[in-house]
Amino acid sequence: MSRHVSVPMVLVLLAIATSLAAFAQVDRFYGEPVELKSNFMYFTSWKYVRQGSFAWKLESDPGAAEADKANAQWLAGDSARPARFETIDMPRGFRLVAQPAEKVPFKPGQIAAQVFDDGKYKTWYTVGPTPEPEPNSSKDKILPGYNSYIAYAESADAVTWTIPKLGLIEYAGNKDNNIVFRNDLNGSVRGFHGGSVFIDPSSKEEHYKMFYLGIVTDDEWNAFAAKYPNEVDTMARRKDVGGFRCVVAVFGAVSPDGLHWTSLPEPLMIQHADTQNTCDYDADRKQYVAYVRAWQVNAKAPGFETKEPDNWIGVGRRSIGRSVSKDFRHFSKPEIIMSTAADEAPSHLYYTNGKTTLPGAPDNHVMFPWVWELESDGGSVRLLSSADGVFWSRVPGPPVVDMGAPGAPDGGYVTVSGNLLEYPGDRWGITYGGNPIPHKYPGRDPAKRKGLFPGVQGVGGIATWPKGRLVALQCDEEGEFATVAVIPKGEHIRLNASVKPTGYIKTAVRAIGRGDIPGRGFDEADRLVGDGLAMPVTWKGETTLNNEGAPVALRFQLRQAKLFAVEFY
Repeated sequence: MSRHVSVPMVLVLLAIATSLAAFAQVDRFYGEPVELKSNFMYFTSWKYVRQGSFAWKLESDPGAAEADKANAQWLAGDSARPARFETIDMPRGFRLVAQPAEKVPFKPGQIAAQVFDDGKYKTWYTVGPTPEPEPNSSKDKILPGYNSYIAYAESADAVTWTIPKLGLIEYAGNKDNNIVFRNDLNGSVRGFHGGSVFIDPSSKEEHYKMFYLGIVTDDEWNAFAAKYPNEVDTMARRKDVGGFRCVVAVFGAVSPDGLHWTSLPEPLMIQHADTQNTCDYDADRKQYVAYVRAWQVNAKAPGFETKEPDNWIGVGRRSIGRSVSKDFRHFSKPEIIMSTAADEAPSHLYYTNGKTTLPGAPDNHVMFPWVWELESDGGSVRLLSSADGVFWSRVPGPPVVDMGAPGAPDGGYVTVSGNLLEYPGDRWGITYGGNPIPHKYPGRDPAKRKGLFPGVQGVGGIATWPKGRLVALQCDEEGEFATVAVIPKGEHIRLNASVKPTGYIKTAVRAIGRGDIPGRGFDEADRLVGDGLAMPVTWKGETTLNNEGAPVALRFQLRQAKLFAVEFY
């Protein structure tokens, strides 16, 4: 047989190669089936709920051929024949409802966990400077509140913590401590304020990243403005506060192990982000996404730009901004993604963002913002959710972390920070902090406070939910819906659900493009009643999906039930 390839075949192979190359340059295709990033399908948003469809069915001549009947649906135009409306997988009878947390105060010695990595909980927390002068330190030149150091601790259970003696950075005259980061050494006046640490799964050398606010010098400001025109937030240049410079920018630091940090030389962005700023790596988009304090405020009229430079504070609404970066060296100018909505009180502001993802499900995005209610100088924590991390909405329901009674350690206001993590005992949790006094009340030191609730300390702890039960897909009477088609990670499913004795959940399995799988329809489905985090779904006692490897969409009929998640196993 000849080993030569004919010219036409070469052209065909070249055309195929060119076509494949073109497909390789496309970021992604859209539709079904969906690849789950975990074994779970959580209902914190409408991400996995099919929107439903409909059809107008023309009544055809009973004697017409089947082909003519089908064509009549498209060719009828303004046909005089009557038509009937039919729905297809139309969701009905249920809603999303945010679930309130149980607040569990810290035990003595317990601190806030930030990440779970390498089989342990890890945290990085702030430590204030010592009052005594230190050689080579610029701490006396940094605005109080912006002059914090970062310490490290770890734990196997998030209750008992190890405070290692790392010997890395001098503090109070020695290195017998757990300090891992200082920004007041070697002439630096950058400091640290409102930051967070996150794990970057895309990098080994920079596996841990720090994202924070600091003081920026005029030279750094000018260099950034020249390099990135029109990206400077003019509100970041404020008047001195008590003789201290208050001109700020967002900075970053990187580390291979979370202990040895390298501070990046240039600002990541110049933004007046004076709050708890967060950042993570979006594996879907292959980019870093930051959520920062932003301000919804009008531009000044011409001729007034430089007059009263700080008067935007009284009219600027604190909001949540989103910014992206490909390299964690420069972030885009933030765009506001959440601010006071038309159906909210105009005096309610989004003070923090509390952005995180569901444990083990990095494509399920949620936020726990503290909504500052100016009329009471307090407020609680709400829940926001997003299918993609770009478009956000409030999840209906009460505050997920609420204030205590007046005079209680958390009776003034509550906030949350850090990541939503899985804890022992099938619990999810995120760190909260509460204060007995309103936010701006002049008496933060309980030992000196003479007005409201003297001597009452604030409180810290973990706001917890049963695993997976952050949001309920709640059906009070009867309802039904279908999911988008997914590639199942297993041959069986379990439901995280709570069903009244007078209610039920029934599940049907549809192979994509083929209808319900034989033996896996509603007629064969066993009713599910009760309450459990992992309730097996069966069809006449059988547990397998019988999908033969095909992508599936699940259909549900519900009555008096709360459905939190579907687990494939």
